[in-house]
Parts: sequence; structure tokens; C-alpha cells
Amino acid sequence: MALDPEYSPATLNRELRTWVKNWTGRGIGQVARDANISNSRAYAVTANSNLVPRDILLAIVRASVPPTYVIEERTRWILRWSREWERRWEIAEATSRGESLKLPPPEPALVHSSEPPPQPNTVVKLDPEIVLPALEERITDRAVRRITSKHVYVARQPLPVGYHKRSPISVYIDLHSASCSPRYREDLAQFLADRVRRAVGGLDPARTVIATAREGNILVGSRVAELCGVSFLMVRTTDLPPRFGYPIERNVGKEIAAVIGTDIEAIIVDDIVMGGLVPSVASLLRIHEGITTTRCFSIFHRADLGSTDKLEDVEITLDSAFPIDDDLVAVFRHLASESM
Repeated sequence: MALDPEYSPATLNRELRTWVKNWTGRGIGQVARDANISNSRAYAVTANSNLVPRDILLAIVRASVPPTYVIEERTRWILRWSREWERRWEIAEATSRGESLKLPPPEPALVHSSEPPPQPNTVVKLDPEIVLPALEERITDRAVRRITSKHVYVARQPLPVGYHKRSPISVYIDLHSASCSPRYREDLAQFLADRVRRAVGGLDPARTVIATAREGNILVGSRVAELCGVSFLMVRTTDLPPRFGYPIERNVGKEIAAVIGTDIEAIIVDDIVMGGLVPSVASLLRIHEGITTTRCFSIFHRADLGSTDKLEDVEITLDSAFPIDDDLVAVFRHLASESM
């Protein structure tokens, strides 16, 4: 883009807001929050004829990088556009002083690129009324089907999701938010507890615990443990745990406290298994408590991401009620296409 020699600060501000909107689909205030700049501050410094501060401009540019880019793409993108906006800022700054500044032209990749800025990555929440019929034959439990229908989100472009290995997905079933409802939490926990009891039988509270990753659905996991009459362990799998690096948190009774680490088995439960969290939970339980793990129960598993294969590699048997497979993802994407 060729810049007018009289490239004013007001022009720079206006173009910056438009550019951010084109790349992110969001207003400049929303994007600025990702750079720890308040919404009001971002709008105030770009909504008048004063020159936006250079540090704020560059922070907003960095925060606008497409989230689907891998690290190498992110680095190249940020470097390229930071240089370009610094170039524009220096021209606008010189203009504000009544001077004419000659700078090198923009990078050829920015001038001659045949690829326009991508469409904003719209995310829609599907209408439960159109989701329910699609789930009729796929989810046999009525309560789970009803809850699921209210919490399906579809992105136009895949977004990276996950704690250990971030996998790009375009469909997300948000049972975390569903579990914030006491009624939905109870329905989901009852469903999982019934599956555990049918498969395992009576659970010995002195020999069995139920564990869920802190990054998983601990609201449902802790309630399943209560329904099954056993202790619950919460396992932190990412970052540095606050208890001086110890990742396992629990409130166990005297029975299991006396024999913890001696022939104890943990049953891992979660709402949705993607594969990465479960092996990490099992490893931490083994290393820190000497607890073995051979079973995992979940409501859903991401068959489209090969989650079952990941658990087989660590010799953990997955008992999942319903798969999120390529066919179901395609159905949700089709339903969302009419809303985007």
C-alpha cells in the first residue's frame, strides 16, 4: 500500500483500527486486552488526531497475530507487520512535525502478496433446537443429549485447543460450562458414575480412588467420586503447582491414608478425553504416589484426534460413551454454515 506523503496521525489511527478488524474480526479494544491494554485506553489513543504511542501500536500489532499460526508463522508474521507499522508510524510522526520523511518502501511480501487478510474466524454457538435431531441416534442418554445440544460451538477455522499438545479443532462441546449448572453437573456425574459401577462393580474405598486432571472437569470428577463412595484426587498437569511443586491434591479419609501407595488403583474420569491429559495424570500418580492407572471413563472422546490410540500406547483402557468423530464434526459444521 502506497502511503500519502502527508500521512497524518489520524490516518494512521484509522488504518490501524481497520487493519486489526480485518485480521482478527474484533474491535481494537478487544484485541488490546490480549496485550494487557484496557479497552478504553486502546480506543482513546486511536480515536483522535493524536499520534498513537509507538509501544501501544506495536503491542496491538503483536496481539493481532492469527491464533491458528504455528510458532514459526507467528514469528514471521509479527516481525513483518511490526516493521511495516513502525515504518508507517515514523512517517506519521514526521508529518505531525511538519516534516517530510523518506523511508524505505514496505517489504515486497506485503505489497505484492496475492493473499488478502483472512476472514475473521467466526465462532457460533449452535441452536439446541437444530442440534437435538442430529444427536438423536448418536447420544442414547436423554439427559446427556439435552445438555450437549446446549453447548456446541463451531469455528469457521480450526483453533488450537489442549494443554500438552495443542490440536486444531473446529468443533467444541463445552461441558465445563454445562457443569456450572448444579442440575447439569448432577446429570453428567450420575451418568459417569453409573458407567464406572457397571464396569468395575463395587469400589473399595481403601483400594480405589477417582482422579481428574485439574485442567479437566473436576466439578464432575469430584461428584463421581462422591457417588461411588471413594476418595477424589485432583492432579495438576501443567505449570508449577502451588504446593511447592507437588501436583496431587486430595482430601482423603483415614482408610486410604493408611495404605496410600500400596496397591492403590486410580480410575481417571473426565467429561471429554482428547488424549494428552490422561497419560500425564497417570504418570504423575505413579511417580508421586505409586498409584497405578489402567482405566479411564469419559462421556466423550475425540475420535477425530485419535485419542484412543494415545491411551493404548500407555496401556490405559478407555471406556467412553460417545465418540466425537469426523462424521459428527461434519454434521456440526454443516449446521453452523447456515449461521456464519
